Amino acid sequence: MSALPEPAPTSASEHHVHVLRSRGSVLLGGVGAIGCLVLLFASMGAGLVYVAAVALGGVLCVVLLVRPCVRVSIEGVSVHNPFRRTFVPWQLVEDVTSRWNLQLYAGAQVISAWAISAHIDRPSSLTPFGLGESLANRSGAGTSRTVPGSAHAPAPAGEGRMTAARAARLIETAREEWADAVADGVVVAPSDPQVARSWEWLDLVLVAVPAALLAFGLFMR
Repeated sequence: MSALPEPAPTSASEHHVHVLRSRGSVLLGGVGAIGCLVLLFASMGAGLVYVAAVALGGVLCVVLLVRPCVRVSIEGVSVHNPFRRTFVPWQLVEDVTSRWNLQLYAGAQVISAWAISAHIDRPSSLTPFGLGESLANRSGAGTSRTVPGSAHAPAPAGEGRMTAARAARLIETAREEWADAVADGVVVAPSDPQVARSWEWLDLVLVAVPAALLAFGLFMR
């Protein structure tokens, strides 16, 4: 009898990703950035220092309030903080808590999510991956469920805003679904999982350009 073929890992483009962020922060950052943009167009005849300072303020609104988020996928959790990004594969996610903000525990490391310190939008389903009908039925997609080991009771789907505690429950549920998917052969667990940290180069460039112009303008005064 021939051996069954090993399941091939799905590509990243086929994975459904939930992006979690604070609606209030995005709104505040967007209003601030638009306000700075209006000031720029209204005062193009101003000096370099003024223009660079306003541009820097608008960029900081985007970098600090709009871009931070938490991405939950079948591969793991990616925490996008200002200027830094941390990816934690599911094998290394030991615990998820929510006090002042969302926190992930991976061994001796504690990763805090800048984006989720208050309320975030609730995804339409507690099954975030879209791995197939059988997995969705087993995990109870679209229904509330109690996550083993969680101290928080789940709220009904679609009821109000999601707090950091609800985000933690979503991540715990996603971790259970990942374990089910690995057991069923739907996905393949990486052989050498590691926490990956990297710079958010777009954030750095967005801030560095107006900051450099501001410094140059102040120096030339």
